[in-house]
Amino acid sequence: MSKIFNNQNQNFLYLDTKHNDTILRQSIAKINVNVKSDLTKDVTESTKKEGKNPTPREVLTDYLESTSVHGLQYFGKTNIEVGVLGKILWAFTILTCFVCTCHSFEVHHLKRYTRLNARLVSGLSLMLMQFLRRYNENPTNTYIQTFDAPIFRAPFPAVTICPSIPIPLKKRLAILENSILPENVSRELALEMLNYGHLITHPYMNKEFKQMDKLKEFLDANKWSVARFVKTLINCEDMFELCWWSTERIDCTKSIKHSYSSYGLCCSFNYLLENYVGSQKGQPKPKPLSSADFGLWSGLKLVFNKEMFMITQDDMRSSTRVVNSNGMVVLIHHRMDYPGLNTNMYTLQVNHKLEIAIKPELIQKPAGLQHRNKEKQLVPVCIAEDQNTLEYFSVYRYSNCYANCRVKAMIQLCGCLPFIYDNIAEFYNISRCEIEHLPCIQRNTKLIGIVKDIQNENFTCSCRTPCENMNYDNSPNLISLTKASLPNTTDKGTAIKVYMYSQTFQMLLTLSAADETYLLASVGGIFSLFLGCSFLSVVEIVYFVYLYCRAIFAHKRHEVQTDHTTNEIFVNGRRRVY
Repeated sequence: MSKIFNNQNQNFLYLDTKHNDTILRQSIAKINVNVKSDLTKDVTESTKKEGKNPTPREVLTDYLESTSVHGLQYFGKTNIEVGVLGKILWAFTILTCFVCTCHSFEVHHLKRYTRLNARLVSGLSLMLMQFLRRYNENPTNTYIQTFDAPIFRAPFPAVTICPSIPIPLKKRLAILENSILPENVSRELALEMLNYGHLITHPYMNKEFKQMDKLKEFLDANKWSVARFVKTLINCEDMFELCWWSTERIDCTKSIKHSYSSYGLCCSFNYLLENYVGSQKGQPKPKPLSSADFGLWSGLKLVFNKEMFMITQDDMRSSTRVVNSNGMVVLIHHRMDYPGLNTNMYTLQVNHKLEIAIKPELIQKPAGLQHRNKEKQLVPVCIAEDQNTLEYFSVYRYSNCYANCRVKAMIQLCGCLPFIYDNIAEFYNISRCEIEHLPCIQRNTKLIGIVKDIQNENFTCSCRTPCENMNYDNSPNLISLTKASLPNTTDKGTAIKVYMYSQTFQMLLTLSAADETYLLASVGGIFSLFLGCSFLSVVEIVYFVYLYCRAIFAHKRHEVQTDHTTNEIFVNGRRRVY
């Protein structure tokens, strides 16, 4: 019984399962048909939709709804009905941001004892003008590259010493013994002219020598030019007794040479500019003199010959009538700088020791930087080493530029050059200012002594610093000289020490404060502030213009095709298109 029942149940389950499978297959088939029908319908509709060209109005509406320029979104379709009046007011708001949006505010800094009040009145157009003006003026910022550059990388400066004291009596008598004395020039007058002849022949002397005609007769009788006469009075070989460089004894006659400066005939250590005049212009420069030592016992040490300062009180009083300084003029400058009126100058007094601590500083500027001067002219910030524009100097330096201006002014006003530019006059074949021409130079000292930029009807002088400029900041110290401080010398004398102050120096870098990146960031920032857009929005607008023009072209082409289809007619069984 149970067996029969079980067989019946199994048959029932088999039939039921078979029936369910049939129903499931039919349902799956219907679903597949529906899905296939729906997919076919969607693809067909999508194909039809893609094939439809949007109208220019649809392109404009789509752009206004999706643009990144926030203000323009309110002109498209929004969920809130704005209306024509609202769109007009919004358009006026956007235009106002460009022209006359002004606002003011106060900023209070809450720190103790500090309060900052500021009022800002600006609009988009005003801010754009400020950024553009700042960009056109090309301001610069100077940054400290390093504090710890080793001192041996800094070239040692040139040291130029120019005597401004009377010539010792012993030397005057020796010169007078070997010279010719004219009939109308007395021995006493000749000794007086030899006493301070290097001062009365100076082109920048502001006191007139009344016996200039007698001095001319004296020079003519001995066939001396002004340059030769001054060299006869000043001899660098007789000026120094002892010389040291970097704690080692050196030969003064080989290390210290005659040189010219704005202070007359001088003696220089490590001065190389005069070796690069004319034919050697553009030649490679020698390796600069430098030292790894620093401190008071390093650098250059010079002890002057005591005979240089063997002068009487009468000589001192007589020289005071010619020049207001009695001593040695010490100039610290770059080895390629002409020691002129722009150079740092110190006076070394008799029976004293002058200690000068040098603090070098290297300032580097990239070539091509420009800025606007007071005359609104765009001028270079610096001059590169290979861009020398000077007519009479082979190396461009700040001091050389003004010296070049003084040379041009002398030629323009007097047609000659004094003995302080003797090497330039010799190479360029320019007339030398002898005794009879010196009054012209001295009368025009104010016009010739150029130390800054000038511009007038007949003459212009404009100078810039080199793009790589080594400055020498000096700390002088004048102390009384004793035998204990300077052994192996006499009690009375004069000495000078020039040394590097520290074992390191700083290097500075000057860069433009308003370059193209500054302008791009500033303009982009104010557009984002006032309009809520960026430079990417400009690309977006260009792309929209392209889509809009393409939509107009497609719409017109569709209208032309429709007109052609409408105008088709059949004539004599053939189709003819009008």
